[in-house]
Amino acid sequence: MLRPLNEQDEAAVVASLSRIEVAGWLTSVPHPYGAGDFRDWLAMAMPGRVWAIEDAGAFVGVIALASDGPGYWIAPEAQGQGHASVALAAVLAAHFADPEAGDLPARCFADNTASAHVLEKAGFRERGRAMKFALARGAEVEQRVFMLDRYTWAVRNPLVIETPHLRLAPLEVPRDIAALARIGGQAVVARNTGSLLSPWPEDVVRAWVEALPWRGCPGFRLGVWRNGRMIGVVQLQRKAAEIGLFLDPAEWGKGYAREALQALIASAFSRFGLPSLSATVFADNAASLRLMRGLGFVETGRSEGESPARIGLHPTVLLRLDRTAGNGQDAAP
Repeated sequence: MLRPLNEQDEAAVVASLSRIEVAGWLTSVPHPYGAGDFRDWLAMAMPGRVWAIEDAGAFVGVIALASDGPGYWIAPEAQGQGHASVALAAVLAAHFADPEAGDLPARCFADNTASAHVLEKAGFRERGRAMKFALARGAEVEQRVFMLDRYTWAVRNPLVIETPHLRLAPLEVPRDIAALARIGGQAVVARNTGSLLSPWPEDVVRAWVEALPWRGCPGFRLGVWRNGRMIGVVQLQRKAAEIGLFLDPAEWGKGYAREALQALIASAFSRFGLPSLSATVFADNAASLRLMRGLGFVETGRSEGESPARIGLHPTVLLRLDRTAGNGQDAAP
């Protein structure tokens, strides 16, 4: 578990950082290290950017995310158990959940093979070398300079959601093109969406998939699978945090649409920290309106919308689900 570092961690931090086998791997930690050093550092630490790492309630180390990237250390008695890798994965997920978050640098001393392994396992790749003064060593030490971009992180960390009957996962080209064209190209499906054609040519399907890939933040589509067979798609648009879904008509009336959307809603709130979600449904789509209202969405207005599978403008219902308001259920599936 990661939690904010606080004054109560002083003894545990000092006990570890006073040991040269920990301080010697860090650039700005003096040796010897005392309580005053901890208090000075904690006073300057950026709120919400430094966490204590706990295992079963026991303090095992610290991880931080600064402008020059992540930094971490593990208490000697807890090393070699994977704590750094797990903590770093959590911090990276939180970082890339922000659509505006950029690529991340990272550094470690050239002789710190354990830290380099943690970074490489997370997807960081070396971009060069540099010299840095290590306070505990009292000398300039060579560093390896790493970088992790959003695309690399997203590929290595796809959003996969398992429910009792379904699996939600990123779409892939060319694997999913034919199934998408078959499902979405049906007139009864396409006319209730804002982007599908009927029929839906495979070259258009490919462009549709490639336009909104999984990138670790809102603005993605996930395929919905049942027993290894694709039965539909859910999506979370970045603009207005708008969700949507279409499902193979052969699977209608079985509760899969509700199950898939509940899973998407739960992930949107917990993984991305969104305060609310929105949806737009054609007014004549009675089944979808019942579904959204059953999930806790409330009507916020009316408008008109278009669909490539319809002619002209058609009335739409605008809906919203708040994370903690009375109409929300905190989206527990």
